[in-house]
Amino acid sequence: MSDTLIERENGIVTVTFNRPEKKNALGGANWADLERVTTEVMANRADRVLVLKGAGGDFSSGADLSGGLSGGGGPNQMEGESPGQAILHEMRSVGEIVNRLHRLPKPTLAVVDGVCVGVAFGLAMACDLVIASDRARFGAVFAKRGLALDGGLSWSLPRAVGMRKAKQMAFFGEMVSGPEALEAGMINAVVPADELHALGEEWAARLANSATTALGLMKRQMDASNGLPFDKAVEDEARSQHIAFTTSDMHEGIKAFMERREPQFRGR
Repeated sequence: MSDTLIERENGIVTVTFNRPEKKNALGGANWADLERVTTEVMANRADRVLVLKGAGGDFSSGADLSGGLSGGGGPNQMEGESPGQAILHEMRSVGEIVNRLHRLPKPTLAVVDGVCVGVAFGLAMACDLVIASDRARFGAVFAKRGLALDGGLSWSLPRAVGMRKAKQMAFFGEMVSGPEALEAGMINAVVPADELHALGEEWAARLANSATTALGLMKRQMDASNGLPFDKAVEDEARSQHIAFTTSDMHEGIKAFMERREPQFRGR
């Protein structure tokens, strides 16, 4: 039975990990929910932003290892598999779900309070924007368990904080506070814990009320920029702008500018 809470309101899809007694450790049901909801958000034009958060004062303590490494930590473990086979298939499934967050043509927001470690840290780093409370703690704790990086952190963490700092965090399993994460460029904003919920709602609403297609195009442009030469990047900009010009949101944006008012985008 799933304990993930999934709510939809005004174009905002909020996924809340809801196992506070285990600091929202992620089990197989949670990953199955993420697989389903990312598929739905990809296809449903009414879904305009995806928000990840945790209940009870924590984001997530990472994978639920209470049953051991093959104790149901992923969505697709099969009966009769050896532990090694199960880990390989589970981690590939988890990797695909994290990859969906990167590929989702709509903005994603992680709202982080308390602990955010292990594969949950990878989920947060896969989001486009991350806001945190001043009591948040981020950590790639894998080395302390004798494990390698997962959750996409081998890719996302060096790009966020630089290779040297990423290796330091990974090798020593260091915990980083919310203010330290902001200073390192790892997240976007830090506020007192009692203000985090309101800021998350504000940012989610701003994203949901934006020009969804344009934001999706920007996301693809910037995520691909590290691997592109400049001439290819500007060519992709031309093609993306061509797509943006076909949307009704673009026409509304220009009309609102001419009429000196705020645009009313509809995500189409």
